[in-house]
Amino acid sequence: MSMIWYGRVDTTESFPMPDTSPWDIQPGWVIMDSDRPDMDPAYVRPSRFGDWYSRSSGTWDWVVYPDPPFNVVYHEGKLKNGDTLVEINIATLPGNIAARLAALEAALLPPAP
Repeated sequence: MSMIWYGRVDTTESFPMPDTSPWDIQPGWVIMDSDRPDMDPAYVRPSRFGDWYSRSSGTWDWVVYPDPPFNVVYHEGKLKNGDTLVEINIATLPGNIAARLAALEAALLPPAP
């Protein structure tokens, strides 16, 4: 059975309906050109921090989130996932975290003699 995907414009909200019983499109929703990309069995996420957004053109657009979807904490001298306390490599975080941390440390720490 073939499915028609509907997406709420500029959001991650979407759902499929059988093509034999289409949905009356509501304002703010569009028929998508294809299935949501993550429905493919061979799907691999483009990056860890992001999601598929439906666009008004009916296409899917990968949007990278500016920060991780969990709290990052400084614990025992290391950056860790605030939920699991697993250490995080700063290079894997989005949003230019390394530069932002360096700026914060420079503002908080007195200059070296």
